[in-house]
Amino acid sequence: MTHLPLALKYRPATFADVIGQEHVTRTLSNALERGRTAHAYLFAGPRGSGKTTTARLLAKALNCDRGVTGEPCGECENCVAIAAGRSLDVIEIDAASNRGIDDIKELREAVKYAPAQGRYKVYIVDEVHQLSKDAFNALLKTLEEPPRGVVFVLATTEPHKILPTILSRCQRFDFRPIPLDAIRKRLADIARLEGFALDERAEFAIAKKADGSLRDALSLLDQVVAFGGDSIDLPTLRRLIGVPDEERYLELTELLASGDAAAAMRFVRELRAGGYDLESFYAGLLEHLRDCLLFAVGDGARLAEVPERYHGAYSAAASSLGAEGLLRMLTLATEEEQSFRRSSQQDLVLEVLLVRLAMLDRTVDLDAALRTVEAGRGGGRPASAAGPAAPGAPAGGAGPPPRPEGTKQRAKAAGPLTLEALLAAWDEVVEEVLAARPTVAASLKEARPESCHDDGVTLTLPHGAEFKLEQLSARGMLDPLAGVLARRWGFTGRIRVEAAASSPETVAEPAKPRVHRPSVREIEAGTIDDRLKGDPLLRQVVDLFDASVVRVRPSS
Repeated sequence: MTHLPLALKYRPATFADVIGQEHVTRTLSNALERGRTAHAYLFAGPRGSGKTTTARLLAKALNCDRGVTGEPCGECENCVAIAAGRSLDVIEIDAASNRGIDDIKELREAVKYAPAQGRYKVYIVDEVHQLSKDAFNALLKTLEEPPRGVVFVLATTEPHKILPTILSRCQRFDFRPIPLDAIRKRLADIARLEGFALDERAEFAIAKKADGSLRDALSLLDQVVAFGGDSIDLPTLRRLIGVPDEERYLELTELLASGDAAAAMRFVRELRAGGYDLESFYAGLLEHLRDCLLFAVGDGARLAEVPERYHGAYSAAASSLGAEGLLRMLTLATEEEQSFRRSSQQDLVLEVLLVRLAMLDRTVDLDAALRTVEAGRGGGRPASAAGPAAPGAPAGGAGPPPRPEGTKQRAKAAGPLTLEALLAAWDEVVEEVLAARPTVAASLKEARPESCHDDGVTLTLPHGAEFKLEQLSARGMLDPLAGVLARRWGFTGRIRVEAAASSPETVAEPAKPRVHRPSVREIEAGTIDDRLKGDPLLRQVVDLFDASVVRVRPSS
């Protein structure tokens, strides 16, 4: 006996059986009952959402032997013939393989003939966006004024590719992705009718994998039954199609929250060894981070598509990472998605991403950061750099990152800043800048102090170092040097960089005025941009920590 796929066996037989498209089926039923049917319809929506099925139901309702009513009977000769695909009055055309102007000319000739059995001839054109422009133009007149008793139903997944002249001649219905809960309920009903033992977690995983397509869900259920028999659980589903579940993502969240980069890399190797599809896993990771963010902002139980049994675990994960941390993780993962999909080494790209997420800096309390910089200006050393954090201190600390080994903390020099003192300590000054901004220190190694006054210091670069001159002249690039001079000598003036003359006779050109170019951090700060301009200390904090400034609403 030939097996009938579940997607065909349980295809809706009435408008009431169509799931998730009530706005379409109700409109069509009312139009049929009131005799207000159109001559052309456009059904647009994602795959597996019921476009072709609804078109056939419309054809059955128009040709039912019991008359045109809101629901076809499904039992008369015409209804049975249309459902079986052997009605002479329902012509289905695949526009992907019949897309030329000659095919449309044949259609225009065929519509002139009267229906063979029913009251209407119904032309269902699937993937109509595949028609060529000439074919569309050839169809225009017929579509606008078809012969009496002819109805066109155009189905497409890409309505934006259809000419506006075609759209204006049709009644358009937009089919929506079928909700996850509706797919789960339909899977449970079919499993009960077929005698399958479908585990709740496996049911949820199949529905999520289907991504709004009931046809995909039923095809996947057929495949799982063929593999695992009448008892379907999550381990069986994992072995067959490598569907990641919530427990795997929650395990990864714990690794990211603990900052364990090595375990994150091992996690990717385990995914590959377990047969998981990395692209499916990446898509699931984005959904998982979004769901955690929903729990962090308080809407998780209502909006997140996770089983109720996991709500407590998601709330805990959201608390450990925080809304700001989750937002930064989700932003980074979204930005890297295209690079991941285009890469020939997706496992390597995923490893790097997870390591970056595990090592991602947490947000820093602004007041604590300001106190740290004030302590640095006074020559003191931040507590976080001197030893382990005090009990109860926030994870990640509020102080600057520890200095590399071998870098000594310089004591504040006595007396005012002079050119002689700066020349004598220049190598040590550059060494201190190296710890905060290595790229700036590399350019400063070629610079020499030229003059030193109370209101400013002038540095010169050798002739031909235009690139380094441009680099050091950029906004904020000399802030680390200014911090070192302030710490050693209490210097608060300006620092200028000039190019040395090519010869003694050449008069040095005056330094070009520095144009304010806002840094990325300024742009990210957004609403406090004015404060950054008026508060040099705050600017130094932002540059020192390479930070973004966020507003935190006080808890009530």
